[in-house]
Amino acid sequence: MQEIKKIIEQTLKAMGFDVMEIDIKKDNSLKDRELLNINLKIDPKQAECFIKENGWGLNAFQHLLRVLISKKYLNQTFFILDINNYRKEREKFLIELVLKTAQEVRKNKKSITLESMSSYERRLIHLKLAEQSDIVTESIGIEPERKVVVKPYP
Repeated sequence: MQEIKKIIEQTLKAMGFDVMEIDIKKDNSLKDRELLNINLKIDPKQAECFIKENGWGLNAFQHLLRVLISKKYLNQTFFILDINNYRKEREKFLIELVLKTAQEVRKNKKSITLESMSSYERRLIHLKLAEQSDIVTESIGIEPERKVVVKPYP
């Protein structure tokens, strides 16, 4: 854990960002692997660089850290990176949005295409709506413009 914190701190420092706090929690929800939830607290003005445009910078930084950490440990480390709880708040927003969308699809019996999203966000939506027996979802398009379509079950 300390090594991962060190890699994050050094990377952010090299990028010109100041880290106020790094919180790493272990999550054993994956059956065969450990998942780490990493939340960084940084200056809100600096955080804006990562979270604008629906968090594309956050996803890119997570990918960069995954590469750096995997190189160091020679194994695949699974983690989810969040900055100033942006991802957590975005997940709440997306779940509310998709539940309202499902209601509208049921009511109108017409498909609705959502905005472009990261694979992480699309997966969250697919999993949430998989609980709904009368709704199906599919991803369409090509990255980075890939979207989720919510449809009534045939």
